[in-house]
Amino acid sequence: MAVRMEPDERRKSILATAMSIIDEHGHQGLTMRALARACGMSAPGLMHYFPDMPTLVVAVIDYREQRDADLYDLSMRGPGVTRMMLDKAIQNIIDRPKAAELFAIVEAQAIDPRHPGHEYFKYRNERLVADVLPIASAEYENAEELIRQLIAIADGLQLNWLRDPESFDLMERWKAIADPLLAAAERCDVRGAEPDER
Repeated sequence: MAVRMEPDERRKSILATAMSIIDEHGHQGLTMRALARACGMSAPGLMHYFPDMPTLVVAVIDYREQRDADLYDLSMRGPGVTRMMLDKAIQNIIDRPKAAELFAIVEAQAIDPRHPGHEYFKYRNERLVADVLPIASAEYENAEELIRQLIAIADGLQLNWLRDPESFDLMERWKAIADPLLAAAERCDVRGAEPDER
């Protein structure tokens, strides 16, 4: 029997449980019936919050992105902060391959304008750019274009890694592209201490 919760709390609990299932079993292990059972709910009860699987997985991805946002201190500024944040994002992909796989699959499905995640993915890059731009602007001239290039590169590398994670070294391939791109980028006159990596 499900523990009584407020609707917002219940929704977060469902998404956390769904993310745990994906982290352990991959997206193939996530079904409406299995999730309802894991949450101690009936299938109709679950569908009150998420009427179908596409709506559920988009909500799971949004939950994952909000969860991962806690890994980053967006208030940091200084030499090397942009690169440190981007490297951390790549490492997060490597550390959570099942979640990365789900993201890639749903993003591809959401190309269809009828998919419930179409608008979410359409504007996702704009949200990422808005988050990272204040950090990059403290280090680089033309920071917005630089960040857009790096996000596109990271997305492409992620797909190649997901296809062949055994032989495709994601971090090394990322460094091979990011190193010269960032080295060639025009820098601002940055003064301050090195970033605190605690």
